[in-house]
Amino acid sequence: ENHLLDSPFDFGKQAVLAIPTDIALPDDKGFLDAVVEHVRSAVRITNGHAFVLFTSFYALDYVHRRLEAELRDLGIRPLKQGEMTRTRLLNDFRTAPSSVLFATDSFWEGVDVAGEALQCVIVPKLPFRVPTEPIQEARAEAISAAGGDAFMDYAVPQAVIKFRQGLGRLIRRKTDRGAVLVLDRRIITKGYGRVFMESLPDMKMVRGPSRGVYAALDKFFKQEGEQNNE
Repeated sequence: ENHLLDSPFDFGKQAVLAIPTDIALPDDKGFLDAVVEHVRSAVRITNGHAFVLFTSFYALDYVHRRLEAELRDLGIRPLKQGEMTRTRLLNDFRTAPSSVLFATDSFWEGVDVAGEALQCVIVPKLPFRVPTEPIQEARAEAISAAGGDAFMDYAVPQAVIKFRQGLGRLIRRKTDRGAVLVLDRRIITKGYGRVFMESLPDMKMVRGPSRGVYAALDKFFKQEGEQNNE
């Protein structure tokens, strides 16, 4: 099912995919500190209005803890999955003039926040499931036993579906505009990254060193402001 591609939206004009290429890889020791820096840069540009969708509670806690006070100082409200019910979190996110929701990928499904509230979805890490979960292990073993490639035939397609669900949060109406920031550069350095890229609708892409990426994002959101003021 390719809901995104059949949608009436013009992703070319409404959305931009941003991929900084000079960030640490997810297994590197400095990765989470890098995520902190990048989330900080992005939410300053969008003045909040962002979801940061993690694949682990540990990463979520780590980044939230380091940015919480600073975001409050900027007038941005940090909201964190687990602090209150899902319904209340989403309600607060929609109604606070400027907030950032830190959540895990269990939050990705079936969340609808149309309009101004959500302008940026930040994906620190491609949403692969933990291969040690019993069901994952059993499926992977069955595929390998049948001569298949458990990673490419099972782990990647599953992660791609999850990834698209996360991004599908962003553009829900013709008037929505937004950016998707992927902090996992494996999406362009690994062969399987192409499967993720091909699952996306045609949208503007900026990739390269962080400075250029954030300059482009800044420009994208400033243009939006100008259009709204016409």
